[in-house]
Amino acid sequence: MFAHIDLQIETVLILAAAGLMFRILQRRHRHTVDTRVVSTEDYLYKIARITGASEYEIFRTSAADWPVSESMVEKHFKDYLRHQMTPCYVNDFIRKHRHQIDNLELPPF
Repeated sequence: MFAHIDLQIETVLILAAAGLMFRILQRRHRHTVDTRVVSTEDYLYKIARITGASEYEIFRTSAADWPVSESMVEKHFKDYLRHQMTPCYVNDFIRKHRHQIDNLELPPF
């Protein structure tokens, strides 16, 4: 009878330790996600998802107030796709609208 009780206590302790490990890993992951810096690519993705526009259209919209030709926008967009390099007019657009973008929620799908 005592062996059966010891086995139950051991099982309970193993389950409690597993639950504790799970909570520690969950908190650690949440802290990592909360402290991650939002990149320019993240902002472009979020704008595209919310507006329904493509990232290329966002480049074109960003260049509207700048003296940039359509061919340069296309070249810059290709550089972005290849090397994740964003031109100054896109960075400026994101900087000017960052507060609004941060306050918007991404649709779930």
